[in-house]
Amino acid sequence: MNVIIAGATGDIGKAIAKALSSEHNLLLLYRDEAKRKILERDLKATNIQFFSIKDLFQKSESVLSEFTTFSPDAFINAIGDGFYAKVEETTLEIIDASYEANFKVPFYLTQIVYKVFLNQKRGYIIFINSVSGLEGFPYGVAYCSFKFALRGLAEVMYKEGKRYGIKVSTVYPGIVKTRLLQKMPFLPKEKDLLPPEEVAKAVKYLLNLHPTAEVKDLVLKNKELSWR
Repeated sequence: MNVIIAGATGDIGKAIAKALSSEHNLLLLYRDEAKRKILERDLKATNIQFFSIKDLFQKSESVLSEFTTFSPDAFINAIGDGFYAKVEETTLEIIDASYEANFKVPFYLTQIVYKVFLNQKRGYIIFINSVSGLEGFPYGVAYCSFKFALRGLAEVMYKEGKRYGIKVSTVYPGIVKTRLLQKMPFLPKEKDLLPPEEVAKAVKYLLNLHPTAEVKDLVLKNKELSWR
């Protein structure tokens, strides 16, 4: 299977890449060259290609060409970033930054691969969202809002794509042990955090489903945390 992973240099994206690298051909999207080199060194696999999406909005044609040439069977959208502030303290700059990281870029890349899947009449899109896309939380006005928007995008693609042989699933993890924790206004105990590898296991499960089966939404909550 040929799989594109967007956000491959992030903690969750890296865990997914490691989990899939032994079984699938991967096209890993990145923006930071230093992070790409670290990921390439860690994976040590020959069935992996890298493609830079730096200056993404100025190179849509080259992105479409790269995706088409790769002929993907699945696209994993693991792009996102944390932005946390109280409602009264959230600036328009924070809103703009969260919009780009958590919706605009994920939408744009998924739209491009969706066009490839339309031509192929097959394909599987998996969004890595967050429980913040299902429920609002304190300090989450900038983060939750666009995770909700990403959920709406997945819902539309799920319904529109069905007639063209395109499957869409969303994974909603709780609080995962990633670098985003450094930005959060509160920090749960480490023992209560989800390892990124659990998200990767969920993705592997979805990719291995029988062709006649589908899981539209998969929620991975932290067992010992209460959500308020």
